[in-house]
Amino acid sequence: MPPSPLAVIVRNARPRWLVVILLSVVAVIYAYNAGDDFLFDDTPALSGNELVQISGERFDEWRTAALSSNAGPLSRPLSMITFALQHALEGGFSARSLKLGNILIHLVIGGLLFLLFRALLAELVAQDKLHCHPGWVAALAMGFWLLHPLHVSTVLYAVQRMAQLSTLFTVLGLLLFVRWRSRWAWCGASPQEVVAAALWLLLVTVFAVLSKENGALLLWLLPAVEVAVYRGRWAGRQRSLLAAAGWVLLLSPLVLIALIFWLAPETFLGGYAQRNFSLEERLLTQGRVLWQYISWIVWPNILSMGFQHDDIALSTGWLQPVSTLVAVVGWVSALGVAVWRRERWPLLLLAILLYLVGHSMESSFLALEMVYEHRNYLPSIGVCLLLGAGFANLLGRLPSPRRVPALVALLVVFALLLGLRGNTWSDDLTLSRTNLARHPESVRSNYFYGNALLRQYRLRDELGLSEADAKASLAVGRHYMELMHQRDPADLGALVMLYYLDSLFFPELRAQTDWLSAIHVALPGRVLKASDRNALQVLAECMGDGKCATEDEEVERLFAALGRYSLPPTDIDSLRYTYLQARGAPPQELLAALEAALARSPGQLAYYPYLIARYSDVGDAEGVLRSIGEWMHYDSRRRQLPLQRQVVTGADH
Repeated sequence: MPPSPLAVIVRNARPRWLVVILLSVVAVIYAYNAGDDFLFDDTPALSGNELVQISGERFDEWRTAALSSNAGPLSRPLSMITFALQHALEGGFSARSLKLGNILIHLVIGGLLFLLFRALLAELVAQDKLHCHPGWVAALAMGFWLLHPLHVSTVLYAVQRMAQLSTLFTVLGLLLFVRWRSRWAWCGASPQEVVAAALWLLLVTVFAVLSKENGALLLWLLPAVEVAVYRGRWAGRQRSLLAAAGWVLLLSPLVLIALIFWLAPETFLGGYAQRNFSLEERLLTQGRVLWQYISWIVWPNILSMGFQHDDIALSTGWLQPVSTLVAVVGWVSALGVAVWRRERWPLLLLAILLYLVGHSMESSFLALEMVYEHRNYLPSIGVCLLLGAGFANLLGRLPSPRRVPALVALLVVFALLLGLRGNTWSDDLTLSRTNLARHPESVRSNYFYGNALLRQYRLRDELGLSEADAKASLAVGRHYMELMHQRDPADLGALVMLYYLDSLFFPELRAQTDWLSAIHVALPGRVLKASDRNALQVLAECMGDGKCATEDEEVERLFAALGRYSLPPTDIDSLRYTYLQARGAPPQELLAALEAALARSPGQLAYYPYLIARYSDVGDAEGVLRSIGEWMHYDSRRRQLPLQRQVVTGADH
């Protein structure tokens, strides 16, 4: 067997020193850039979620904390438990502490990946399919994954611990499978051992799914590894039946998805009513997006990375743009070549299968947002392994004196890129400003930067801003809201914020543009985003407290238009209550609004704390008791029991 390309670097040393150095460097870079700010969804999921903020003294608090997330059909209880545990241990939430927890998980996954990569490479070396030192190549591949700047948006975004934990258990499951399967490939196994291994893998899959739903992909990734690496080998021989079973298991999920589309298409199509793109447009666009992800992994250009990528154009047809057809043909060709040459290039097939299967849930037919970088956290592992093997081969071709400097230079470049990218995630304003600089055509980047500047104005005293700097921040924030409007004249969030800002701070500009009429014009056919809904809540409060002077007739006309074109009745009821409460309406009027809302949409749990408080305001003990009973009746899973306990205690007093 030829000598290892990297073994020559340090002749008899093990790669442990490289693993330790990489883990240490990654820990320092990430910890330095952790920052103290909650970002984006961190607020509703964590700092604004009372149910996960527990003391830990009552056992039932842990249950309700586990079920306190609205993300995903299963509520991701295992991830929420880890957040609740940190809150209980530390007596509160700290953005930095949560991110340090994420960094620790990232390092643990890196260690597991080293073991997984080494086991896979050792198997391929044993099969004489690959000539390398498994430990050194595994360490290099692990380094690429750990240091990759694309993963900053997962590690330094507290709520993305869900994606991290799902990846952790998926990698653990793959490691267990590879360890067992490599032994069986040469020595075979008894039926009892296979059943025991299957049960362990099922348990790990459950943990992965309870962290985030895409953990279920572990069961699809296993046949991908079987097909690419083991190819039916058992007890030292190739078994054609076992090889065929691997392909059947690999293709079965595609058949299942096709059957669901045929028998119950609404299962997947229902969510598209809330999107401004169709299923066909999403599938076509994802063909291009998946190549964009690959380009970021292989060539980590941090200048094109960012949190918002809504500036990526939709594919509305196979030739619109023409890169759509090129992308799809490219994927078919790459997969075809990998399958055709699987005996000679097993790592290529493994990387492509891990990548495509890893993206199959979030980057395919489900009605999710088009682009998010954190979706590559798991799928990138196969590509990083392929990169590790490729760079190891290149290093081995260099003259001996140049190999160590070349390796150090390569890792230093990745470390610098990670540090620069991490710095942009160190605080909310820096992140928003950097996103906008790199994606000026992105509507959302303009919105988030403008909103960050407005938040800076609201916190001017706490931040110690001078009056001049605070007003400048406010004016610049409005400027970017107007740029957002220019890029998408129908964007409701921009229109609402401009009406709010001009009413409150720039009355001379309000006379120039009738933003309220523009809102009415934008509503027909508009699918509202989360930023639109948040802006509408701001508008309802502003109209209610008089800061946005709006006649009652105009308010009712706006609510009617929203109900006719954009919002479901529950959202209209929420806006109306926000408006009435801000206006200082008497308890009887607020009660009437809440009762009407519950009559239209029974069982809306969010209304009951307000309903009980209003009955308490008017001294209606019977109404309080009836509302508490209804609340507990509709909360059949007792997810809000701690909140109910607090409200009941407050009502008693």
